Amino acid sequence: METPLPERNKRITHWQVREQGHELLRRNVVEAASRLLVEEGPDALTVRRIAQELECSTKIIYTMFQGKEGLADALYQEGCERLGHMIGHIQWLPAPAAYLREVAEAYWAFALANPSYYQVMFCGAIPNFHPSTVSILNTATALETIVASMQQYMEQELLLRADDPVLVTKALWAPLHGVVSLYLLGHFSTLEDAKEVFERTVQALIASLVSGTSFPHS
Repeated sequence: METPLPERNKRITHWQVREQGHELLRRNVVEAASRLLVEEGPDALTVRRIAQELECSTKIIYTMFQGKEGLADALYQEGCERLGHMIGHIQWLPAPAAYLREVAEAYWAFALANPSYYQVMFCGAIPNFHPSTVSILNTATALETIVASMQQYMEQELLLRADDPVLVTKALWAPLHGVVSLYLLGHFSTLEDAKEVFERTVQALIASLVSGTSFPHS
């Protein structure tokens, strides 16, 4: 893939070029780590193994990430960025039930499209890894759009639990995460079974949160 050139007559400094190259290399390292995690498991997530994958020196990776812990944290933060990007593109809807369904579908899609990042963030895929304070804050930032929407619905008295929008968001997040993590860890025989349970969970959540809804009985 060719590197795009700057627009004609647009001034770009030497340091800007270096910074762009640094960011590209950083993303390549994170992607390589993610790929190794999926294909070979957490034991493959070493600086030496990633350097071999990218045909670069271990010094470059140590300089960027200060070792395996920093690399794991970079995976976590990249996952937060992807989750936030996906949730941030959900359009606010006047009906909270419809909005919550959109949120749930986006969360499901994120997990299936980014299983390695999801498992680093929420399933303990890397033993003894503890996310940094910045990473934990980035998780909250990724969910800010949902929190703001819950606040709006509360102000309009459209939710049954009109207390704390952060707690309501976590009450939504926890069971969705439960189904997703069970699927990613192999506790469903098929994707279809997992999706069926996920959809039933979403229906139950909406019935518990939104005025005028009920859980459909089969």
